[in-house]
Amino acid sequence: MTVPFLEVDAVSLVYSQNGHRIGALEEVSLEVGRGESWAIIGPSGCGKTSLLYLMAGLRPPTRGVVRVEGKVLTGPRPQTALILQDYGLFPWKNVYQNAVLGLEIRGVSHQEQRRLAMPILRELGLEEFLSCYPGQLSGGQRQRVAIARALALSPDLLLMDEPLSALDALTREGLQDLVLEIWRQQGLTMVLVTHSIEEAVYLGRKIVVLTSRPGRVLEIVDNRLAGLPSFRQSQTFYQQCIRLRRLLEVGESG
Repeated sequence: MTVPFLEVDAVSLVYSQNGHRIGALEEVSLEVGRGESWAIIGPSGCGKTSLLYLMAGLRPPTRGVVRVEGKVLTGPRPQTALILQDYGLFPWKNVYQNAVLGLEIRGVSHQEQRRLAMPILRELGLEEFLSCYPGQLSGGQRQRVAIARALALSPDLLLMDEPLSALDALTREGLQDLVLEIWRQQGLTMVLVTHSIEEAVYLGRKIVVLTSRPGRVLEIVDNRLAGLPSFRQSQTFYQQCIRLRRLLEVGESG
């Protein structure tokens, strides 16, 4: 029997807030194969981001376990990269310094940092902006820096928490295509949290629909055409968007 690359096994998460116990997730189970692209969508506050943090090893579940390559995850692993909604860039560091930050934290030599980061920065069109600071960049450029920093770590698992939500429509679509190209070229396993139905359908070959809090898996939608260049203009794309919208309405009602 093939072991899933990433397995979320009957995971529940309860946290305390102002003396009250609040259920964020309840009995969530997923099996993500190596090299697959998944999207997670659901009502606001349903635990999407919490689920991503569990996958990243940034917090432990209250019940259940998360496994990567068959091993129980007890903390962050070096091969997992996380891209956040707010880019996570330091304003006092320039493009190059932000891009190599993860490598620097790991104690990688300056020569090796440059060897690993520069090809990625060139590929992402950032070579001429190396000395610029985040405040001098557009939103799309800042997100490219965040992507460069993640890829410089040579991850096998890429987790993204609504990374494109603050961008205008055309920039967002361009970066969606870039994310797909990176996924195809590098064979990454990719899990994306998004509140956009269209983004989930375009990027996720499997789409997890969560209910309202505490988030439970309402349905896992098979979406095999995701990532194909013409998919966004196809009838199937619109049909999948309609299907997902209906499922979200059901999930909203719990």
